[in-house]
Amino acid sequence: MMKRYIKMSLVGLMAITTATSCKKDTGPSIEDYPLNYEIPKVPVTANIPVGAYLYEPSNPLVTDAVKWTRITESYNVSNGKIGPYVKPELDRYDLKATEAGAKNMARIVEWAKMAKIDFLISPALKEINNTLFPNNLNRDDSLTVNMLAEHNFLLPSVNMGDLKYAISVDVNNFGGGLSNNLLIENAPTTTYTINGIPTVLTRVERLLSYMKRVSLYFKDETYYHFQGRPVLVFLGADRLYSADSKKLYDDIRNVIKEQTGKDVYIIARQPQWTPSARFEYFFMRGKADAISMDNMCNVGSGVTGWDRTYLLNRLINENYKLNKEYTSKNFGIDFIPSVSPSFTTYINNTSPDYTIPSVRKNENDFRERCNVAKMNLGSNRMVLIESMNNWNWDSQIEPTVADYGQGYGTKYLDIVREEFKVQ
Repeated sequence: MMKRYIKMSLVGLMAITTATSCKKDTGPSIEDYPLNYEIPKVPVTANIPVGAYLYEPSNPLVTDAVKWTRITESYNVSNGKIGPYVKPELDRYDLKATEAGAKNMARIVEWAKMAKIDFLISPALKEINNTLFPNNLNRDDSLTVNMLAEHNFLLPSVNMGDLKYAISVDVNNFGGGLSNNLLIENAPTTTYTINGIPTVLTRVERLLSYMKRVSLYFKDETYYHFQGRPVLVFLGADRLYSADSKKLYDDIRNVIKEQTGKDVYIIARQPQWTPSARFEYFFMRGKADAISMDNMCNVGSGVTGWDRTYLLNRLINENYKLNKEYTSKNFGIDFIPSVSPSFTTYINNTSPDYTIPSVRKNENDFRERCNVAKMNLGSNRMVLIESMNNWNWDSQIEPTVADYGQGYGTKYLDIVREEFKVQ
């Protein structure tokens, strides 16, 4: 009897198992994962204005043999060599205000035209804090910008053609020592003695005097105007602690208007992978015209950084959607997506930090990020490329020697043109 019961039980269990296995599996599926989607190809029906950050090449391309080696050496993960393994078309160069520097700048300008970039964003202009307007601009910075300006009389001409330039300013130059406990309105004053005459300026007065000096460039025919307004890019705007950022930004606009008769278009660059809400009391209430992100291929360190690399383009898309909606809905500020082909800290750090993932150049990935940008255009369409030539972080689209290592020639210039301009 017991054997018969066991046999019948087994038959019943098999029947139940068979019936259960025929039912639709209702458990978790990768198909339901919210980031499991394809980035669509977005056609361009009208040209999109494109700007690209220009940098003054520093140690890797000028004097530092170790960092130059990291750019050009063979890629070998087993030996910890994770540089780009390319050689810049311009070799080791700088953009100083010399005849050689002007020739290098002329080549970069021609490449920007090839990519149909609308404007180059200058290396950050800084204040020189031992003199007064109009001599309060760092001389080396101004000479570099002068090569792009129409009033360059000292060096061989750089034929800008239809290409324009816009200035980036390092407003953190005025943020030193500031915090929520020391606002710019309360920062120590600076005393200047010119021809034996002392002049005392507050930090705010220094900032406004500096903006007044920078705005002198707006009269250039080669200066980029967006919807009739000269573009100014603020770097480090997240460090400008103010008791009333709206008043501070209004004062900046007013001093520029008084000097030039023009209404400035201010773009504040926001640190990558940050929520715009974090900067409510900075450039949000200050009412910048638009915000744009720093290099989103800089994914950060540790577990968070490595996790971001797996779904990078989708995560960038989600970040952009969130920040675009927040800035528009809450402050009426526009959003300008930025695009980068790559990023690494391996070149620039004295001791490479392998906890920070490198995002290497890949044509398909870059095209996909271009499509992410097109999906997140603001109401005033514009895209910024990080960068034209930032070799320190391997974020450049500048050409390499095609037959050296993993050289890509002009490929990334071509991609920018193909993705953002009507073909």
